[in-house]
Amino acid sequence: MLVTAKYYDGQSSDCHAVTLSREGETLRIIGSGIDLSCAATAVRLSAPLGRLRRTLALPDGGSCEVETAAVAQLFPNVGQRGTDWLHHWERNLGLALVALLLTVAAVGLFLHYGVPVLAQQVARAVPPQSEQQLGEEALAFLDQALLAPTTLPHARREELHALFARMQQQLPETTSTYRLELRQGQALGANALALPAGIIVVTDEFVTLTQDDEEIIAVLAHEIAHARQRHILRSILQNSAVGVIVASLSGDITSITSLGAALPTALVDARYSRQFENEADAAAVAYLKAQQIPVSRFADILRRLQSEHERRRGSAGNSGIPFGDLFSTHPETAARLERIGKE
Repeated sequence: MLVTAKYYDGQSSDCHAVTLSREGETLRIIGSGIDLSCAATAVRLSAPLGRLRRTLALPDGGSCEVETAAVAQLFPNVGQRGTDWLHHWERNLGLALVALLLTVAAVGLFLHYGVPVLAQQVARAVPPQSEQQLGEEALAFLDQALLAPTTLPHARREELHALFARMQQQLPETTSTYRLELRQGQALGANALALPAGIIVVTDEFVTLTQDDEEIIAVLAHEIAHARQRHILRSILQNSAVGVIVASLSGDITSITSLGAALPTALVDARYSRQFENEADAAAVAYLKAQQIPVSRFADILRRLQSEHERRRGSAGNSGIPFGDLFSTHPETAARLERIGKE
């Protein structure tokens, strides 16, 4: 039985029309000025892919292209090579859609469950020096682009630093160190941010908005929890899934410092996950209870900050919300208040 094919000699790009035939264990290739033969067992077949033509690689470096349906005529035992089932899937639209849905589901499950686990492992493996560099670079960016030196009276600054020092002594862990940085918020407004390496930034506007130091303590406890559990770093890593996977597989954790370029933007446009917010809120509530501070102080300042957020959103008009507004980085405030109220 003759099969039409396209022949390439492997020396040039010229295409020749030929016919192929099988004579026992010999494959014959005949065309204009072409009369070749080779052992059929020496021919390598490309895997079937949909309706694409299959390539027969010849032992002399040449090749032939034939229709997929014609392969069985030349190589009746090709089905034993284990690719027929895959080719059947590729040609069947229903099975192909099932395979696509399964693939999408697998990728979605990995991104939802696998990447956060990998991000947590990578964040824990980041060397302290690298994390310190990330934090300092982020603070330098904020100082240059969004913040200004604090205008709080010297006595008030001393009070806040003393309060923060007492909090560190009362925290359950003793290995972590934190640093309080006071700044005039300007575009950030009333805000508190947790940077890598335990740097906590608090704006003058936030301090002015509070009615007593217990409200400041509540928010500081929340931000310290974000820093302690490396939420900002984990958030960035989770949004850089490819980098997380490569760092996890290669063990090249030090290369993660390349995230420094993306960190400042992420800080002013952060979207903590519900899990991260729940963890930080729970840590803040636990701290307040341990210090016998009413949990209502936390809820009070959150409500006031929410009102300030809404005011700033309204004053921004169509231009949108100012960078880094506390409640653009801490969504679902109503749900958080309800949860805290039950504590």
